[in-house]
Amino acid sequence: MKKKLLIAGACAVVGLQAGIAQAADEAAAKAACAAAEDARKAAAEAKFEWTTTQPLIGKGTEAIAAGDFAQAIVLCEEAKKQGDAAVAQAKQQGEAWKAAVPK
Repeated sequence: MKKKLLIAGACAVVGLQAGIAQAADEAAAKAACAAAEDARKAAAEAKFEWTTTQPLIGKGTEAIAAGDFAQAIVLCEEAKKQGDAAVAQAKQQGEAWKAAVPK
């Protein structure tokens, strides 16, 4: 009897930990997509938004809805990289035109 009770208790603890891990994964995925959206908005404000960024965020959001939090994180992290790179590109291009002007 004690063995069955011990096994049931262990299963309950494992189930609880899995539920907590899933909630943490979901929160991490939502945070990654929010960060990606912020980077996309910054690129849009700089008038240098890449056309591939928004679809990645959309796919990440779909992955969250489907419960695939790991895939959502991957997609949204890539979208954030693209948003950040677009902002860097805008800054670089903002200075590069000066070198093209004849002196």
